[in-house]
Amino acid sequence: MSEPAKNEAAKTTREAYDLWHLQRAREESSVDHLSFPWHQTVARLLPDLNGLKVLEVGCGRGDFAIWLVRKFPRAMVTGIDFSEAAIMSARSKLSGNEPHLSFAVEDAEALRLPSSSFDQVISCECLEHVSSPKNMAEEIMRVLKPGGGFVLTTENYFNGMLLAWLVSWYQRHPFRSGSGTQPMENFFLWWRVKRILEAAGLHVEHMESNHFQWLLLPGVNPSRLCTADFSSNFCKRIFFPFGRHFTFQGRV
Repeated sequence: MSEPAKNEAAKTTREAYDLWHLQRAREESSVDHLSFPWHQTVARLLPDLNGLKVLEVGCGRGDFAIWLVRKFPRAMVTGIDFSEAAIMSARSKLSGNEPHLSFAVEDAEALRLPSSSFDQVISCECLEHVSSPKNMAEEIMRVLKPGGGFVLTTENYFNGMLLAWLVSWYQRHPFRSGSGTQPMENFFLWWRVKRILEAAGLHVEHMESNHFQWLLLPGVNPSRLCTADFSSNFCKRIFFPFGRHFTFQGRV
């Protein structure tokens, strides 16, 4: 694809994500910052971020970044997203009591941020929505300081969600992830994601999964055929490959 064609495709995708975020913002009455399973997992795994420079890649409408600065008031947090509409929504939620939090429009595949400038990178459910996951992983590697840490979550479709992908492919309709049809969706299996991260130089030290979607049936609420998580460590190990939401933690 020529450079002008790439730029036009990026512009179209950006505009589509602006519309998606505007729609989602209208649908939200209030947001619990830890209402999503991936945020709950990341919150549990994070070290003390006070005094550290933190980057959230794909911060969306800003809720988790705001939670971060309230949990770690001495952390310096930067939230970035591809969508200008998402960043505008994030900024509108600031109360003025978050001096160490900033939001910026950035492309996760080509960050305009200095190399080796962050102690910790967090990214929740973003990697599956970029055109080049490889480029995004390399950018995370580039902006992390030597020894810096990362926690990244993304989808894994080695479970009942595979049926949804097959139906979408057969009907030639865009895949619906459960939060509305997004402009960009990558089909991910957890071992492919691990390879992408490690090829970029990110050392994965810990992985876990949750939200086990066993099956999808017409007319049946997916939550009735899903296990959110297991309290038993034995069950978590046994069913580890089948979780829909995967978390990868490690260091440079």
